Amino acid sequence: MVPTPDSALRELVARFDPTIPVERASTPPSAWYTDPAVFELERRAVLGRAWQPVARLAELAGPGAYQSGCIVGEPWLLLRGDDDALRAFSNTCRHKGREVLQGAGTAEALVCGYHAWTYDLRGRLRSAPRMAGIQGFDRTALSLPTLPVEAWGPWAWINASTDAAPLRPRVAALDGLLTAREWERLRFHSRTSWTLACNWKVYVDNYLDGGYHVPHMHPSLDAQIDMSTYRTELHGEFSVQTVASAAAGPSARTQVDPGERIGPGAIYAWIYPNVMLNRYGPCLDSNHVIPLGPERCRVDYEFYFVDDGQGSEAARRFVESSIEQAVITQREDESICESVQVGLRSRHYDTGRYAPRVEHGEHHFHRLLATDLRRAVGLPLPDPAPT
Repeated sequence: MVPTPDSALRELVARFDPTIPVERASTPPSAWYTDPAVFELERRAVLGRAWQPVARLAELAGPGAYQSGCIVGEPWLLLRGDDDALRAFSNTCRHKGREVLQGAGTAEALVCGYHAWTYDLRGRLRSAPRMAGIQGFDRTALSLPTLPVEAWGPWAWINASTDAAPLRPRVAALDGLLTAREWERLRFHSRTSWTLACNWKVYVDNYLDGGYHVPHMHPSLDAQIDMSTYRTELHGEFSVQTVASAAAGPSARTQVDPGERIGPGAIYAWIYPNVMLNRYGPCLDSNHVIPLGPERCRVDYEFYFVDDGQGSEAARRFVESSIEQAVITQREDESICESVQVGLRSRHYDTGRYAPRVEHGEHHFHRLLATDLRRAVGLPLPDPAPT
């Protein structure tokens, strides 16, 4: 696809008006899900300014413990300092840009493997070998750039934008909901990833449709929850879908006991733009949607349980069965999302309409997204801003 010129990109962004209420609104144009220029704009203006959970705090327990990675083109390094502080850096050596550290481990100093430039655990340059004779070399100006970092839940979160607003005020109400469900009791069990042939927003849209697709596409999940109690609540930069109770009685459509797995109900929380937390029964699943390109994304799953299955045989069976059900749902979602992506490329499809009583969470997402994209291309912002 030919890259979109700036003027055409502005026109494309302008085609979704976030001030139109959900009852009259159309969805964003299909090019938002296929155009490389839109993806690059999102990478800079949305994903590059969003808080991302990049490591579990348990992986950063001692001085010098570090994790590294790359999200939407931004390499990051996260570590526990010798003063027990959590710090995050842009993981690019100030000499030639190589990643200073790769993978995970424990280090007493941060030594770039390319030319052995060395930084301490606070990111300060301590050694630059064979630089004799250089002029105007200010060692103090060559510290690793710091990134905002916060601890919330079981994760360390970072933001690639140095002027990012704090995370915790944004999720304070959600923290209250999860704390009331005692999410601090949960213990990490395992993680897995899926790569999907779809735009990252297709996956988010599917998650936020208010349970609209559940009876049609998720027979096992539909048999576990009481869909008559499904509700969506919108907040500033997150939304919460809830189910008040498990489905009554056993069903031939599922192999698990709904009362045991769903328990007193479920919380399906989405944090703008690409993080989902699913709290139900004695379980928590986290879904982190990683954009890989205009039409590819990866979904990283982590599974947490009150009893991680290391004790009794019954607990082990429950954990295995619960993860199996999550995998079934994910595979069904994968099929849905990849099929949607095929349809979005059709010359006969451009925009759709929302089902107002259920898809207002999806509309909320698109309003937040449109606000960020409009700001980035210099278009007027909605008044009032999305809430």
